[in-house]
Amino acid sequence: MKKGDLRRNEVIETAERLFYTKGYEKTSVQDILDEMHFSKGGFYHHFDSKLSLLQAICEQRTEETCEAAIKNGSREYKYESERLNAVLSSSALWNSGNAGFVSLLITVAYREDGALMREKMKNSQLRGMVPIVEEIVKSGLRKGEFYSPDTRATAELVLRLYMQFTDDIAFLLAEETDLNVLLEAMVRKLWVYRGAIERILIAPLGSIILFDAEDLVKLGKQVLADRAQQKQETEQNTVNP
Repeated sequence: MKKGDLRRNEVIETAERLFYTKGYEKTSVQDILDEMHFSKGGFYHHFDSKLSLLQAICEQRTEETCEAAIKNGSREYKYESERLNAVLSSSALWNSGNAGFVSLLITVAYREDGALMREKMKNSQLRGMVPIVEEIVKSGLRKGEFYSPDTRATAELVLRLYMQFTDDIAFLLAEETDLNVLLEAMVRKLWVYRGAIERILIAPLGSIILFDAEDLVKLGKQVLADRAQQKQETEQNTVNP
């Protein structure tokens, strides 16, 4: 890795950590520079703004999830539906083991002016994942598990539906404050999208999982707990500046 690329990655890692601990809005470019003992000129050589830095973080995460999905899709499974489930579940940008990134993502990407960032992330995921999903659809077609008159179009449609599902979940996480309402809504969305993708593939009922319901519930609890903690810290800082 070139020195410039190494330094760029260091900026991304430092910013991501500060965005988690301090919050995106409360972290300035200067905070990142002070943490790294880095110059403004060096920072702006790599990034136009704090927002472009956040986009780089999201793009890096997207690449990592695509790599994980492709790795899972390369393993042996008894059924192609199991293989598809493994690929899709590992491609989600949010999961219960990374509530900090989820909180950051929904705070910035899932607000009114975050549409462009979301589209960039989706397009990156599509480019990275259409080939492996199409391969799974083709294999399922040969084995009689799926039906598809156009495997590439089907692969793209399955992925777009899955991305819409993740969008819906993210918007729920961003907007809902009642835990019970949130959990019920998330699980309901999961069942709706599972059924839709099964019908597109003409797959056996119950064969498409998408995302483990227990992990989805765990994620919802973690994100709301994280939000409550951040609110409490903000209130304490206001009282005791």
